Amino acid sequence: MEEQPVYDVIIAGAGPAGATAAYFLAARGKRVAILEKATFPRDKRCGDAWCEPALDILEEMGVIQELDAEGAVQWVRSGGLVSPSGLSFTSPDEGEREGAPRVAAIRRLVCDERIAQAAVRMGAELIENASVSDVKLVDGRWVVRCKDQRRFFGRCLIAADGAKSKIARALGVVTTGANSVASRQYIKGGTHRFSSDGVLLYPPYVLPGYVALFRHSNGDIDLGCYVLPGGRVPLTKLKSLLQTEVASDPYVRAALGEDAEPLEPPGLSPLRLGGEPRTHGERLLVVGDAAGQTDPLTGEGIHTAMVAAKIAARVLDEAFDAGDLSARRLSAYHRAWMREFGRDFSISAAAGRAIQRFPVLLDTAAVAAQRNGASFMDNFGAAMTGVKPKSLFLSPRMSIPLIAALLGLLRARANSGYASGPRAEPRHDFSFANNALHASAHGAR
Repeated sequence: MEEQPVYDVIIAGAGPAGATAAYFLAARGKRVAILEKATFPRDKRCGDAWCEPALDILEEMGVIQELDAEGAVQWVRSGGLVSPSGLSFTSPDEGEREGAPRVAAIRRLVCDERIAQAAVRMGAELIENASVSDVKLVDGRWVVRCKDQRRFFGRCLIAADGAKSKIARALGVVTTGANSVASRQYIKGGTHRFSSDGVLLYPPYVLPGYVALFRHSNGDIDLGCYVLPGGRVPLTKLKSLLQTEVASDPYVRAALGEDAEPLEPPGLSPLRLGGEPRTHGERLLVVGDAAGQTDPLTGEGIHTAMVAAKIAARVLDEAFDAGDLSARRLSAYHRAWMREFGRDFSISAAAGRAIQRFPVLLDTAAVAAQRNGASFMDNFGAAMTGVKPKSLFLSPRMSIPLIAALLGLLRARANSGYASGPRAEPRHDFSFANNALHASAHGAR
């Protein structure tokens, strides 16, 4: 063992979580190895939406500036949502708005590699085609063995190996499997009718999950579907859902048009949502999808993974300085990310259950956005993506418009004889949504 190089930290997985941790650890002078099972460029078949906390970190790394200069970033400045009953709000592109949260569409195929390259520039060592098969803690050092029998040695280990996390599960830190799944399919630019930057569709057949459309800088669109915990759709049924309900969805068909040309078949990726109760151990941290650091209401996990990775680097640096890499010392990491964003996950999970039972809540959000415009949607998006806490919905500026919209909807439905409540089946009236799409396509303001 002594004849082999010993790293301060070995990181399994070079996704946004692992590469971000490597960047900030290397910046603090640590000797870091990132073991990536694939070879860059490599893709992940899930959403390409990067929310403001992730963009802030990419900016700190210098990555977003490079990608923006190359035309690889599509800033999301127009879009909205379509509710279970087909009510919608679609904001026009009015440029940057003060107070609006930053969101961008960037291909994972491109951005993941750039983060890893930034870590390498900072001094980390990226080792590709290094699929980890076994890890053991021996005499205070991790022995990490790859499938090709290469061995690496480190004083500390970070498991950033994705939602299935064979490492964290083998060590008994994580005891469950992935609890969600995402899909993605690219549609060729110029062959579809979608002209907004991003729209979230909440059809009854996938609640509390959703369908998402995001436009990339070259005109291609990302069509995704997310199955979240608590819904009627089992994780194993997403592929059939894509071929039936999503393919025939009126809004999706209106957005794609008759000539839409897929660039790939739909692909699936497992997700782990809601946060694990333990994400640390002796000389060990678990980060990103492996730790379940993905919002159970939105499926957003890139920015939370990167924020957690930055926290992990700080906690490890302090632990090295103190000469203490014990589980007790490293528990500071778990407490820190819980304070930063993890406490929102219980609220998100409760909101998901409420939406599943009462879809009218999303109808309410659409009506409130129609009445109050883009500023309401900015705050709605900020809370949903984690830029602001979910408690924002309890503030007067959000709760008053939502309550007013809900009362108006209930009155209208009572007068029309439409039943509301947990057993009511929402209507598939997409006329408003299709009109909004048509107006957007023709540059209406």
